[in-house]
Amino acid sequence: MYISRTGGGIRRLIGTAHRHVVAMRRDPQMKFGQPTEGIVEGPAAQRCATDPDIPFYQTQPFRLVLPYAGKLGSYIADILYVTSDGTVWVREIKRRLADLMDPDYQAKLEAVCWLIARLGWKFRPWIHEEVLGNVERQVNVATIYFDRAASLDGLMPRFEEIAASTPIIPFGELILALDSRNMNRARAAVHRLIMQGRVWADLDLPLEAWTDVRLRAAPAPAMNLPLI
Repeated sequence: MYISRTGGGIRRLIGTAHRHVVAMRRDPQMKFGQPTEGIVEGPAAQRCATDPDIPFYQTQPFRLVLPYAGKLGSYIADILYVTSDGTVWVREIKRRLADLMDPDYQAKLEAVCWLIARLGWKFRPWIHEEVLGNVERQVNVATIYFDRAASLDGLMPRFEEIAASTPIIPFGELILALDSRNMNRARAAVHRLIMQGRVWADLDLPLEAWTDVRLRAAPAPAMNLPLI
């Protein structure tokens, strides 16, 4: 198994019964392309990209060849991410819970789960509805992800001053303090800082001007994932 650090290739799909739309997403935080397949992997990548508690993620990060149910099969992970506490998650993304009910598929996932646990990681299916989250999460993810390439030029010295003196501050006050002359630019910059983990907000709640956000130090570099 190889954990890609430069962007995995989009899977080549062979056959007539397994066809999906594929895309390559550009994420400035990760500095390489994130391939996605179908209509459910894209929202998962966007959720990881905008979550301030996920400093590293990779779509289609590795391929396993493993025995299960008396045969040899292959498995390509949908997404891997590392949370701010260092926990490594591997998620299998499905549109519906019913998609996990096939006995042969369940046997494969049990084998994958066993191997992932041996690495000290966690494995769990991720249903599309859970990925999307509540309405507030969906609105926040869409709004923040739109500004993923927002410019931070000239704003970081001021941000560091604010973080040192006022680590908890209302969202609207942070925008004004960064650049009161161009609030649209400042708001976009704060969105990108959320993606970078420098600004923490509960994205399951409305992100209003009076919502308190927490300013944090730069996260540690992504952990070195093993090659096995």
